[in-house]
Amino acid sequence: MSVQEPDTLASLIGQLRADSPIDVLEQAERQLKAHLQRELGAPLDGSRMRELASYQQQLGFLLKYKSYAVKAASPLGYSVFLQRPGEGFSFQQHVTHKTELFYILDVLPGGYVFLCDFADWQRIYDRDSFLEWLGGKPDARYEQFRFVPQPGDVFVIDRLSVVHTVVGCTLVEFATVSTDMVDRLHDQNERRKVPAEFTRRFAEERLRSLAWPEASHRVTFESAAWRRSPMVGQAIRGGVRTVLDEGLVSAASLRFDAGAVSEVSADPARATCLHVVGGAGRLVLGDAGEVRRSSPPALAAQAGDLFFVAPGAHYGFVNEGAAPLIVAEHRIPLAVAFV
Repeated sequence: MSVQEPDTLASLIGQLRADSPIDVLEQAERQLKAHLQRELGAPLDGSRMRELASYQQQLGFLLKYKSYAVKAASPLGYSVFLQRPGEGFSFQQHVTHKTELFYILDVLPGGYVFLCDFADWQRIYDRDSFLEWLGGKPDARYEQFRFVPQPGDVFVIDRLSVVHTVVGCTLVEFATVSTDMVDRLHDQNERRKVPAEFTRRFAEERLRSLAWPEASHRVTFESAAWRRSPMVGQAIRGGVRTVLDEGLVSAASLRFDAGAVSEVSADPARATCLHVVGGAGRLVLGDAGEVRRSSPPALAAQAGDLFFVAPGAHYGFVNEGAAPLIVAEHRIPLAVAFV
């Protein structure tokens, strides 16, 4: 099965919103990226910047149904995973360089993160004993690399030869690409079917009601010990910005107070994905001249919305509700986003 080559972004939206097998959806996703890359090949005026942001808002997340989770993905590598209790990623390592940051939103009973160097994995892994450990039998060889996270914990995988998984969590992934680039060393999900309850309605309801942690901690495994260090947010106009990581991908959490009007920012070199996690307000968006107006152009924004912001676009937020306006911000260079 294949998708038709579309003439415009508008003609592609039906294919991207259809509940399709992952390989079909990712074929359409590649076409979306090609369209966006062509759009960004020439300077955009403010009107076209807002059209692209509004298109992504209308499109929403690309929903990839797996046996263990719904992966709600954006074309820039930002994703939300809605995992099932006790189920999660295979035990895997990257075969080509890919940066991933896992931000834990919720931990279901029995949920955990597993991290170890590939050399350690080769030394300790035995399929039979590993299956017994997964089934609940104690085994210190594997248990030392297992960590029970808390909401707000941050794990960064930015080098090769790191064996990792996340099981039984709701999490956000800030990554360089949204497609799989892994060597599955132990795949407990092999031959499992996609649950019948995994539908667009199920995913969109969950995405509109995510609980975003108020505090964040960086978690690392060094010298045979787990370390959990608090991440301090920076005061900005109207709220707080917490940088989760600043590498190939810039990952940040923004929290604006009730009634706040944020500063306007722009990134000339990187495209930005903005995911409104909680609250409601407006996304101010346009070129430098437009956002200086007394009534700058804006798009309505509420929990669950996803926006694409082109490089060079100026943007900010107005919180029009009584609750905090919470936004996940994912910035990525075009040369990385569209490989």
